[in-house]
Amino acid sequence: MKTATVVVFLLFAFTTKSCFFGVATATNTPVLDSDGDELRAGVEYYVVSAIPGNTGGGLAFTFDPRTTCPETVVQRQLENDYGIPVTFSNSDTNDDVIRLSTDINIEFLPIRPRLCVTSTVWKLANYDLSTGKWWVITDGVKGNPGANTLTSWFKIEKFEKLGYSGYIFSFCPSVCESCITLCSNIGRAGDNGLIRLALDRDDLAWPFVFKKATPTIKQVVNAQN
Repeated sequence: MKTATVVVFLLFAFTTKSCFFGVATATNTPVLDSDGDELRAGVEYYVVSAIPGNTGGGLAFTFDPRTTCPETVVQRQLENDYGIPVTFSNSDTNDDVIRLSTDINIEFLPIRPRLCVTSTVWKLANYDLSTGKWWVITDGVKGNPGANTLTSWFKIEKFEKLGYSGYIFSFCPSVCESCITLCSNIGRAGDNGLIRLALDRDDLAWPFVFKKATPTIKQVVNAQN
């Protein structure tokens, strides 16, 4: 009973849709990549830390040795390791520009042979009682916005703080008006030697920038993958 009470309390703590996210209202402001160009659906980008220094590298997916599949979304630990490219897709398939506060799918490129047969689309996992976290994992569903795909939709918000500029991810889907859903920024958390993405307090959201995954950008292969 105590465990159930804690989960219910946390659910309500993350459920309120605050003005920070613009609730379910889409904006027309485009997200920009590191070259100042509009982020485009279907174009490959590296997602790397917006804060320079020893703050980690780009985003990738890897195994959680306790569960193996589906894979989990992590940040690589070396600054010069850009991780694995992603593509973005809008819930509105008529718009190929990625905009602030709009529902998007995020999908890693499956660039190597994988043991998992699950998709590489981001998804919010069920609450993890052992760690007290809602982790971001793979095995999401691309497209078909609605109640059945609710956990596969994320948003990008602008970040301006302490002299740093970039973007943060949030989970606050608006693809189902009648659904009660979690609504929170996404931060980083250490877990079993990995830097994983998970729902977190607004002030702990981690900023990223988007770099075009062109042939001139070298991907550093991390031994853990």
